[in-house]
Amino acid sequence: MNIVLQCCSLFIVGVLIIMFLREKKLDLVDRRLFTHAVFTCFVCLIFDIISVIAINRTVYGSFSPVATVIICKIYIMLLTAQGYLSYIYVSTGLLTVEGVNRSKFRIIFRWVFAIGEILILVLPIYYTCDDDAVYSYGASTAVAYRICAVFLLASVIISLTCKKRMSRRKYIALLTWQSTWLLAAVIQFLNPELLLVGFASAFGMVILYIQLENPSAYIDAYTGLFTNEALAVYIRDKYKYNMPFSAFTARIIYLTSDIDFDMEQNAVLRIAGALTELGSEPAFRIDDKTFCVVYDDKERMNERMLFIKNRKDSVTGVPADAAYILIPDSSIFSSSEEFFKYLHYHENDTQEITIADEESVRQIRERSYVSQMITDALADDRVEVFYQPFYNVKEKKFTAAEALVRIKDTDGRIVPPAEFIPMAEENGQIIQLGMRIFEKVCRFLATGEGQKYGLEYVEVNVSAAQFDYDNPAKFVMEYIKKYNLNPGWINLEITETVQLGSKKSIIMNVDKLTKEGVTFSLDDFGTGRSNLDYFVNMPVQNIKFDRSFTQGYFQNEKVKYVLKGMADMMHEMNMMIVSEGIETKEQLDAMIDMGIEYIQGFYFSKPIPESDFIEYLKSNNG
Repeated sequence: MNIVLQCCSLFIVGVLIIMFLREKKLDLVDRRLFTHAVFTCFVCLIFDIISVIAINRTVYGSFSPVATVIICKIYIMLLTAQGYLSYIYVSTGLLTVEGVNRSKFRIIFRWVFAIGEILILVLPIYYTCDDDAVYSYGASTAVAYRICAVFLLASVIISLTCKKRMSRRKYIALLTWQSTWLLAAVIQFLNPELLLVGFASAFGMVILYIQLENPSAYIDAYTGLFTNEALAVYIRDKYKYNMPFSAFTARIIYLTSDIDFDMEQNAVLRIAGALTELGSEPAFRIDDKTFCVVYDDKERMNERMLFIKNRKDSVTGVPADAAYILIPDSSIFSSSEEFFKYLHYHENDTQEITIADEESVRQIRERSYVSQMITDALADDRVEVFYQPFYNVKEKKFTAAEALVRIKDTDGRIVPPAEFIPMAEENGQIIQLGMRIFEKVCRFLATGEGQKYGLEYVEVNVSAAQFDYDNPAKFVMEYIKKYNLNPGWINLEITETVQLGSKKSIIMNVDKLTKEGVTFSLDDFGTGRSNLDYFVNMPVQNIKFDRSFTQGYFQNEKVKYVLKGMADMMHEMNMMIVSEGIETKEQLDAMIDMGIEYIQGFYFSKPIPESDFIEYLKSNNG
């Protein structure tokens, strides 16, 4: 009687179960299904061994044949159940997608399983024992093997068709497990004396545990809390299976940069220790300063958060504060992605407590919509350039213009810059937008249409982010050379509100481009940190008085004197001035009397598309 292989398999699965139960683990749906599968495998192996012993004792001893038949049927029913649970383990996550009728598949296979178990019960089963060949056979056994094959084939098909929806690691683990078990089932069906199915089942469970279900892979070795990766998996699981939850994050805010390593690590360990005292709910370490705990109900979340807050408030002598994000109801987010976007957006909030509500989530959605709109507009070439002409006071015609970015929505609506520029600057998309606009301006200048009607140069806005970009002077000159332009046709606008940390990089690139013949303007003058150092060190040729500064000239006597004084100083420095926001004849005359060289504003024209701009120059410049 050869049951060595089954005993080894039973020992392996038993050790695996002990390891699995002792480890701290997340309550994931896949983990629950794996638990069902591995326990069924364990019980199935027990009855496999018992059935072999019973058959041997019945053939060579006095054990009851009826009892042996019952044991053999229990074994093959458990084998069928294991096949069904394996199918459920594979299909539950992969078929949980829009457009897939998961319930329909589940009902069909549930009926297949139920009918199969009934047939196993009612159909005859036989057994044989010849030397080391001990096995059962008959109609009941044939049904069990065929149904197991159906479940295994269905699992393989699902894995193959859903390959793109899972990681390569999971894909290989599932296929290895399924193919090993399927091959063993085929071999045992053709050669009943080779009892390989139990060993293949145990081997498969070990593969799944090592590759997919090992709880220690999600444990932070330093704190004993779950990792940030575990949080991502856990929250995705909650949203995938529509399981509502509440959560809070706690973040350490160090009040001084003079924090040594030991003090920082001690703070991390103290928070980790406090979180483990809260209860059985999973606690996660997002990063060195941020932690998260997830709860099933809002009341307990509030209670536990206050416990942590009070404990933190009772600690003195530590140069650190804390900030909390409370998420009372996970249903205000449409997905796990939105949940994490919210945490990311508020990760640096300085206020002590931030509570997720409908309004703050709406703002996150708007941000996501705008970001995606910019991405799509760049991909679909719906980024357009509008031009606002400058009136040259001395020559009494329009010799320059400012290039302004616009986005055309999918329905043809022109999106105002106020709706997307702040977001683009915040997330770095302004670099792509700026490069796209710059190339389109170069393409327009290369046609020569504007120059034909008196256009001398076009001003293009440059953000601080663009000039922090790796070698921005290179991309400017590449486009100028690509379109064979005179560099003097390009004037780049730099905002005065640029951060001081970026100024050195900007001045370096301005110097490079100035030597190539590109000119520069200081944009938005009057809205930022105006100081003489800026004018002395920034090699700009033009100064642009911001609209609010210009309008203040007509509303406030102090501003009028300041503006006149600044204009005189600029002229003393041989700088040209552009006055923005001129809307009336009175304002125009006042700026001309002050000696302003260029006038920009709605009095002459609002920003207009390229074709309209050409017509405007043609009509007004003759």
